[in-house]
Amino acid sequence: MSGDSVAIDARGITAGYGKAIIIEDINITIEKGKITAIVGPNGSGKSTFLKTIFGLTRLFSGQIICDGRDISRLPPEERNRIGISYVPQVDNVFPSLTVMENLEMGAYARRDKQEVKRDIEGIMGIFPILMERVKQKAGTLSGGERQMLAIARALMSKPRVLLLDEPVAAVAPKVVSKIFSRIGEIVARGITVILVEQHARRALEVCDMGYVMSSGHVVMRGPGRRLLSDEKFIEAFLGRR
Repeated sequence: MSGDSVAIDARGITAGYGKAIIIEDINITIEKGKITAIVGPNGSGKSTFLKTIFGLTRLFSGQIICDGRDISRLPPEERNRIGISYVPQVDNVFPSLTVMENLEMGAYARRDKQEVKRDIEGIMGIFPILMERVKQKAGTLSGGERQMLAIARALMSKPRVLLLDEPVAAVAPKVVSKIFSRIGEIVARGITVILVEQHARRALEVCDMGYVMSSGHVVMRGPGRRLLSDEKFIEAFLGRR
């Protein structure tokens, strides 16, 4: 894979919180304009890896390269400025603000006000339900609608890389497919997506490349569909039906 096609290159990442190491010697390459899924059991370090990319953990060793630039020591706000947006699993919207106000908050650092208006219209095209809820307080939305708003708000900063931490957790089953299809639309617009997901089967069905984590290490990697047909992966992480 050439350097021009790589969005994020995580090299030998060991990270955690305080003195505790959660992930160790992680090597993950994220290709531009693709969906990369990080799957594995609870406690495997998936979310810690995502937070490390955004600068929310303690990095003990290793490098994070974004478009050829070492961002390992940059604070989260600077990583956001250079085009990385992070959507946490919970507390990802302002519940007391309306849908429109949340979207405007996503663009708070931008000065191109006319383009902000156009981007809001474009994002409403991806998530049309938000147009119907535009004056509604975010705290009154359903779980699936809140997740859509959280993703939409992150898109308002015009990211090149979007980090999604379990976007369909606690979402009604009928909404899961809808959110995954919207992620596909986002990638079609040229945005790179790193998806951490507990729903391993669904995530691997939609991703271009998948990494499987267990106990803080990457234990398997490969195209999503190939992993889903791998007997060792099925036995260890999906179980037999």
